[in-house]
Amino acid sequence: MKNAIAIAGGIATGKSSAVKLLIERGFDAIDADQIARERFYEQAKTIEAVFGALDRATIAARIFSDKAERKKLEDILHPLIRETIFTKSEELERLGRRYFIDIPLFFENRASYPISDVLLIYAPRATQIQRLIRDRKMSEADANARVGAQIPIDDKQKAATWIIRNDKDFDNLREQIERFVKTIQGGS
Repeated sequence: MKNAIAIAGGIATGKSSAVKLLIERGFDAIDADQIARERFYEQAKTIEAVFGALDRATIAARIFSDKAERKKLEDILHPLIRETIFTKSEELERLGRRYFIDIPLFFENRASYPISDVLLIYAPRATQIQRLIRDRKMSEADANARVGAQIPIDDKQKAATWIIRNDKDFDNLREQIERFVKTIQGGS
């Protein structure tokens, strides 16, 4: 994965928006969340046997409030997600150009992915909570549980190659992506 750049962050930091902007600029991207959704339904029988239901909202409530429950789901899905990412990555490596892998829990699973360059999409915890309440209609308790289930965003800054701070508007994010693209393409 020598040409890969991991895109990391936390829930509600704006990774998806950043990826869309990078794709608009001609970059390829692998979306771990999309792969996870596909694998979730492919593993429906196993998940239903373990959790007693297949409803994603019900399972999400359980896994974000209980680490043991989260581990059960990760044990089912993560090997399949990782395998798919590696397969897609091999295809993109043959092209010999930079590409992105959007892995929301990259830092939580860093040992699983041999990627040295990391673009962190950063938003302060308070902004993450506010976005979850506003955009996803979560209660404050649910938003805090989701954010709290991940490594603190401030800790992730220390391990990132590049950081884009996404706590303003979309135009500001677009400007920062433009500067980042120039940086990785060798421009000023």
